[in-house]
Amino acid sequence: VTIEELQMIFGGASNWSEVRADWPDEPIQLIIPGQDSGTFDYFVEEIFDGDSTKLIAGADDELVRASEVITSENDNQLVGSISRDPLSIGFFGYAYYLENTDDLHIVNVEGVEPSAATVEDGTYALARPLFIYSDADIMRDNPQVASFIDYYLTHVNDVIVEVGYFEASADTLDEARQTWLTALGETDMPEIDPSTVACSR
Repeated sequence: VTIEELQMIFGGASNWSEVRADWPDEPIQLIIPGQDSGTFDYFVEEIFDGDSTKLIAGADDELVRASEVITSENDNQLVGSISRDPLSIGFFGYAYYLENTDDLHIVNVEGVEPSAATVEDGTYALARPLFIYSDADIMRDNPQVASFIDYYLTHVNDVIVEVGYFEASADTLDEARQTWLTALGETDMPEIDPSTVACSR
């Protein structure tokens, strides 16, 4: 699908044939995360420029097609709803797709399929980075916080694939470590034993 088609699908089209003439003249069943979900917020930001009222389920009192919209804070319920209805479409974290590849079909966006490469180079339109935040004063006053961030940056790629996310690139981790050092008042990245850092592709 294209971004414009996603705007139609999630923004008010009733039947698939309204989006493309050769698609079925059948109702679109939308399956979306609840509004407390970061995935919901990101989708609205990327597809509707942050205006949730443009999403058919942007607010509870604006559900004009409530029978054709299923919402849940539980991603496993979203997966189940999509897998049971061949005319449905939804969005949630990639990890849940990986756990259910036999029951789900992934959607290319603008001709690009999500993968480690297309997420890293930014060509897949609906990939978002994950961040951790701290404050320089907090890290200086609480060395354990700085130590945790150091540990995180050193070992994140050891486990991140296991939970269905893509590895952070070596360049991304180096940039994050430099930001961390700057916040601590350091200027140069120390020499690190490569055998202790799991950031290789």
